Amino acid sequence: MSEPILLTPGPLTTTLATKEAMLVDWGSWDGAFNALTASVCRDLAEIVNGGETYACVPLQGSGTFSVEAALGTLVPGTGKVLVPSNGA
Repeated sequence: MSEPILLTPGPLTTTLATKEAMLVDWGSWDGAFNALTASVCRDLAEIVNGGETYACVPLQGSGTFSVEAALGTLVPGTGKVLVPSNGA
């Protein structure tokens, strides 16, 4: 290969349709964008039975960014994290 492969955004398995959809810019103050984001947050909270107790907070960035943010925020300083390795 003569060209390096950039793994962000998305892993190599990201479909062409998804990559093409990412070519459309959404403004954070766009009404349709905000409605879509609110819908996704409501749906995710419902899926995990979060009800009114939990809130969904979408994070913009790579998956690694979101995982690091969640670990740094949700795991106490004396806590431990189990990281399974499945070979993928």
